[in-house]
Amino acid sequence: PSTPVDCVYFSYALTMIPDWRTAVDNAVAMLKPGGTLGVVDFYVSAAHPPEGRVRHPWATRAFWPRWFGHDGVRLSPAHLPYLLERLDVTTLEEHRAPVPYLPLVRVPYYVLVGTPR
Repeated sequence: PSTPVDCVYFSYALTMIPDWRTAVDNAVAMLKPGGTLGVVDFYVSAAHPPEGRVRHPWATRAFWPRWFGHDGVRLSPAHLPYLLERLDVTTLEEHRAPVPYLPLVRVPYYVLVGTPR
């Protein structure tokens, strides 16, 4: 935009953007001082996430990137750490959602809201 904005929101998009770090940096640069960045997306945790973060089992970390990869969606354990490095976080939730037609399967996702540091 030609002027800074109050809020930028990525809804299940970072996993589909090859150069997602640049997209995050660009979103942060678009914000007014005190502006808000919101992100919700699928993800898998690192094998050894920081204290207090969810650790997904090996099968989750192996299965979901392959499953989504068939559609060009790249789940990455690097998304959350990069966002946490760039933002003062007001909300961070890590959950699992049901998958249509697969009643016992749940895919991990996160919701993050923050302001640039």
